[in-house]
Formats: sequence, structure tokens, C-alpha cells
Amino acid sequence: MLIRKLYDEELYKAVDLLIECWNDDYRGVVLTNTIDREEKLKYLTSWINEKYDDIRRIYGAFDGEKFAGFVGASIAEREDSDDGVELSYLFVKREYRRRGLGIKLIKSIVDEFKVYGFRELIVYNWHEVSSNKYYLYLGGKVKKQVVQSPKGKDTLVDVFVWNLADIIKTLNDMLYARDVQHGGLHVKKKLDESIIITTDCSNDDYDCVCKGLFKHNVMKTEGVLRKPGIDINLYLKTSDEETIGAILCDTFNYCMYIDVMWINEKYRGKGYGRILITEAERMAREYGCIFAHTCTFSYQSPWFYKRCGYEVFSILDDYPDGIKQYFLKKRF
Repeated sequence: MLIRKLYDEELYKAVDLLIECWNDDYRGVVLTNTIDREEKLKYLTSWINEKYDDIRRIYGAFDGEKFAGFVGASIAEREDSDDGVELSYLFVKREYRRRGLGIKLIKSIVDEFKVYGFRELIVYNWHEVSSNKYYLYLGGKVKKQVVQSPKGKDTLVDVFVWNLADIIKTLNDMLYARDVQHGGLHVKKKLDESIIITTDCSNDDYDCVCKGLFKHNVMKTEGVLRKPGIDINLYLKTSDEETIGAILCDTFNYCMYIDVMWINEKYRGKGYGRILITEAERMAREYGCIFAHTCTFSYQSPWFYKRCGYEVFSILDDYPDGIKQYFLKKRF
């Protein structure tokens, strides 16, 4: 199941599903057969594309070429939450229900909004429809009730609220508790009389795998992997200790790998990035590294690395929306 951004030319799929669910799932609660397809499509296109002081997203779920459902969210109204995101749309085709798709759709969008610093999730939902049980199942609390009048019929609406971190944890736990056949991530399969493949694990299991791989690499390289074996982590900070940037590097096989390179937008274009990378390279050379390498996306900073003397040795261009990943190296 692929969950991705819905393009303008695909929004009709969302509208058709919305109308289908409105006339089926909401029958007896709201007036059915009252949504004009073209008007709704025009509204949804405007809702996602017009420039507001807002963040608006619509993601669709695809089972191969078949459209299975969609989710939409935006910043919540101040009257509902000072730092909340509102789940504006969640519709799943009937044949894909009870397969974890709703969980995946909600997770796909709340994960993104959490990065922006939002702390609550708000959902408006008709009190008498069956999906209310779903939001209660997800741990939602009814913050208040309001009356809305879609197409002239007064209808009671429950306003649900979640702590965003809590709902994300709940969604993750649900996915790992549900087996793969039912849309989850849990696997436990017997391969033969003595071996199983499973997602069940502990911290000790994780450490066992990492230590085993590391030991193998060190032995197979006769210790070269460990050279020089230091982390080079340099931070940019203001005089009052605010972190505004960093370069975080691993060293192995006499190479410095730039894992993270970031500078706060307010401080870009001032030469700090070049200073960071130059200092990291100097430290790496002193410890015996003979080259550096990294990767970066086309929307990040391939041009920056090129200006610092790095050359592109490979490009991965299979990402959607024309995004490319550049792999770069520099010999010291």
C-alpha cells in the first residue's frame, strides 16, 4: 500500500469517495445526495492550493493502481486548540476497512505535523455515525459537542482531542500489534523446526545484531574498519548557548562520512557551513582519514558540497516528484 500526496488531477478520486461515504455511512444522520461533485472538487482544489497562513495536506492510499482511501489535515482553529492540527478528512473504501489503512493514513499525516511543533490532534465527527466508535477506539476524548447544519439539517457533532505524541504512540503500537495479513507490521513465522522470523525483539536482540555485524566487519578488514574510529561532531552555538547548526560525522576505513549537516535558516549564507566542513575535514585528516563522502537530496545542498570541493559519483533518481539523491566524495 502506497500512501502519497494526491495531485490536483487525482483529487476527483477523493471527492468521489467522500460522496460515496456521505451517502452511505452518513445515511439517516445528514441529508444524502446533496453534494455537487464539481463544486466539491473545485472547493477541495482551492482548499489545498490557495495560499493561506496554514499548512494543508491531502494524502491518498493506493493498492497498486487502485485508490483505497485518503486523509487530509490542516492547522486547527484557535477556538479548538492553540497548537493543534485538525484531521479534516479520513475516508476509506469499504473493501479496505478493518485492514489497518485508517491507522496508516492518520499516522502518515500526524507524523508530519508533529515535526512542525503541533501538540494536539482535533477531529470533528458526527455523533451518530459508526466512525465515532473508531475515534473512541483510538483513545480520543470528546472535548465538546456542537450542532452543525449541513444542507439545512441540524446534526450533533463530537469534537475529539488527543495529545499528538500519545496518538502517534497509539498508532505505532497498533500497527506492531496487528499482523501483516491484517495491515499491520507484526510478523511471526516458522521457517523450520528450530527457526522463526519475527518482529518481536528486545534491546538485547538489537545489540546482538549490531555487535555481530560490527565484529564481522572489523575481522574481515583486519581492523581497518576501526580506523580511526572517532566521531567528529561540531556544533554552531550562539553566545547564549542556542544551537544553530552542526556537522556530525563518523570515521571508518580511513574515511570521514558526513551523516548530518544542518544550519538554522536565519544563519545560512554567512559562510558558517564552509567553516564547519573545513574544520571537520582538518580533524579527520589529523586522525588519518584520506577522503570524505556523504549524500544529499536535490532539495537540500548538493551545490554546497560541490563548492567545497566534493564531486558527484552517483545519483539516485527513483524518488517521486523529481527528487534526486546525490552521492559525493572528496579526496584529501
